[in-house]
Amino acid sequence: AQVNEMSAKPTCLIVASASPQGVSAKSFHQSFNLCSSAFNLQTATPGGKPIDFVGVDESTARWVQDFNVKPYATPAKLESIDEPVCAVGQGVSALCCATEGQRWIFSGYSLTGPSVFELVRRPDFANLPLIVEDFVKDSGGSYTEDALHIVVDRHLITGQNMQSTSLAVNNLILLCTAK
Repeated sequence: AQVNEMSAKPTCLIVASASPQGVSAKSFHQSFNLCSSAFNLQTATPGGKPIDFVGVDESTARWVQDFNVKPYATPAKLESIDEPVCAVGQGVSALCCATEGQRWIFSGYSLTGPSVFELVRRPDFANLPLIVEDFVKDSGGSYTEDALHIVVDRHLITGQNMQSTSLAVNNLILLCTAK
């Protein structure tokens, strides 16, 4: 019965960054837990690079350890994905690497991510390899922001920051169950 129940679930792809700064264990854990009840989960990163979790603490250490031995811990290449995509906070920067030739695959899309105002308050601001807001605007996308904000455009759902995680994932569930 469990196998039939599992196969009845749609598949959801969680996109993570391949940035040297890593992926927030807390944010990824929250997204993963919200999605796991409604979806069979897979992961993707730019180039299929392994996910490097940062900020692992007592509340996430065991989960990260368990996650890393599961089949979905080996990410697919983001550039080859054409199903619903949900990215939140700095995870939106992973979308910036998705190109076909010299063209950004999300050119013409509306999306959000961390604002320059949010990022400038970070101690590592000067070392960030990419400012999502600037990249989106410079690459033909449309960028919007607010304190708690998501944008849904076609099959792409983006959340501005960690506070937007639940709202973004719930919209992903609605998008996938409406098909």
